[in-house]
Amino acid sequence: MGSTTLSAVWRPLFSFLLIGAALFTADRAWRSDAPAAPIVVSSEHLEEIRARVLARTGRLPDAAQLAALIEADVEEELLYREARVRGFDRGDPVVFRRLVQNMRFAGADAEESDAALYAEALDLGMDRSDPVVRRRLVQRLRLAIEARTLASPPTESELRGLFDARRDRYVAPARVRLAQRFFPVPHAGAPDAPQAERALAALRGRGAGPEDAADVGAPFLHAALQPLQTRDELERRFGAVFAERVFALEVGLWTGPVPSSYGVHLVFVIERVEAAQLSFEQVRDEVRSELLMSRRTEALSDALAALRARTRVVVPDALVARDRSSLQ
Repeated sequence: MGSTTLSAVWRPLFSFLLIGAALFTADRAWRSDAPAAPIVVSSEHLEEIRARVLARTGRLPDAAQLAALIEADVEEELLYREARVRGFDRGDPVVFRRLVQNMRFAGADAEESDAALYAEALDLGMDRSDPVVRRRLVQRLRLAIEARTLASPPTESELRGLFDARRDRYVAPARVRLAQRFFPVPHAGAPDAPQAERALAALRGRGAGPEDAADVGAPFLHAALQPLQTRDELERRFGAVFAERVFALEVGLWTGPVPSSYGVHLVFVIERVEAAQLSFEQVRDEVRSELLMSRRTEALSDALAALRARTRVVVPDALVARDRSSLQ
């Protein structure tokens, strides 16, 4: 590749970096003396929130939902502003490409360089209004805040302390292993199928075990012999009523009919494994992940609290009251 080609490739990027550096310096200098502008939640923004929720759920948000959504938008604005203060919008390749793309989509001169279009987009304030740019900057700041929590790895004492404090959460749930035979019911809401009751009496009468019932019942999408499963796993396969009933059954006996999401079943509980406390060694990785997540959450919460302390947030009481009254 010749020097002319290299020049053509690098000149726009070099110009972009120079522009970004100059704007970043000016921006930081201007912001260092300027008080933080208040965040004002307008009536128009509230209506946008209400319309967004209505379109997504078919219902207007209640007062608590509205307050939570306002809070989320305020937090995003605080993080976005701080990201700009830290210069995350300058020299970011995603922001650069997005703004240049916007300018070209808007019909900019095809002969203009990417760097020139980027500078023009900044002059037009596109970096402040584009949702992709905003999400990118908020994401970068979140990651920067959370990254600080990784500077010092969790100590053994911290890990064991968290395990001891939440020991009741580190438990292997109870499980059952069972055999089932399926009987469809005539229609939804019909009583237990009488053929299931007759089959149950026959199985008990001959002292049949799980392996002796292959000729009983109708074909079913799940296997007759089910492996060890928790209540939640059974519920996902057969429904909540089935799971609840099965965990109350006696081991080693055909029982039923037990209703499921599909019909009714005869069930033979082969084995029940009771819930058991897990050791620290068994859940060490899980504890570590929980501790790091807790650190990240706390770091972000502290950062937002500090940003909020420096920024006035205006949500007029009258406006909120009016909006709440319209939701009753």
